[in-house]
Amino acid sequence: MEFDPMAYIRWSPHALPLLALPLLASGCSGDDGDSRGDDTVTASATATTTASTSSSTTDSTTDSSSGSDGSSGGSSTTGDTTGDTSTTGDTSTTGDTSTTGDTSTTGVETTTGGTTGVEPEPIPVHEIPGLKSITFWERSGGDAPTAYTFEVLGPELTVALPDPLTDQSHDIKGVSTEFYDVYYSDIDGVFDLNGSYLTIAGAFGHTLPAGGGLNLAEISLNYADDSVEYGSYVASFVALGDNAAPDSAPKSIDGDLQTHTTMGNNALEPDKRLRVTLGFESSLMPQ
Repeated sequence: MEFDPMAYIRWSPHALPLLALPLLASGCSGDDGDSRGDDTVTASATATTTASTSSSTTDSTTDSSSGSDGSSGGSSTTGDTTGDTSTTGDTSTTGDTSTTGDTSTTGVETTTGGTTGVEPEPIPVHEIPGLKSITFWERSGGDAPTAYTFEVLGPELTVALPDPLTDQSHDIKGVSTEFYDVYYSDIDGVFDLNGSYLTIAGAFGHTLPAGGGLNLAEISLNYADDSVEYGSYVASFVALGDNAAPDSAPKSIDGDLQTHTTMGNNALEPDKRLRVTLGFESSLMPQ
């Protein structure tokens, strides 16, 4: 007789526990599957969170590392570093600090403006340091000019003589009817005791065919150390009459005692004076 398990289950009271075993096994199997599923989800979430945290940490590290090559990690980190290198490229913006170099330009502007824009104030000729005397080199014939030397604060340079200049009233006498007054002045030849210029002005009464008068070769500043300074600037002059040579004025500052000015005559204009006014570097551009 064959054994029928189903019949045994149907009729045997001992079969009920056996029937429950598969059901319990099935229920346990479902719980295990669900548990593993939950574990998988949890692990996955954890992995995702970790990855995100890692990525976030990497990005944070990369940002704070200022594009450091020492960053470890995958190529994505390298990519971030490269991206940050463009940020380091912003450091090339720091290279714009070379614009700060423009400050040097500004500094240069402050130095070219301070240096080039502000010239020293002229000083009186008689206050030039080390000045001992002053010589007017006047030519009235012969093979060389005559030197007329005056003290820095002598009566000749510190007083302007009134017109007319005569044998009794002059500082320098050339040929007959040729008289000159010398003095400190302003740029226009007007007497000024504290002037930064030197002037020689006077009268000559002969017209053509005579040669013109006021033949000034040079004016020299004579220093205590025996050095000499000639005029460097023709400030102004007056040439009159038919024997004047106005173009000769620069010969008074060429440093050559064999050349001279020819300012003419005032025979027809006795109320006017022939004149040459010179400036000097030491008084106009004092050190």
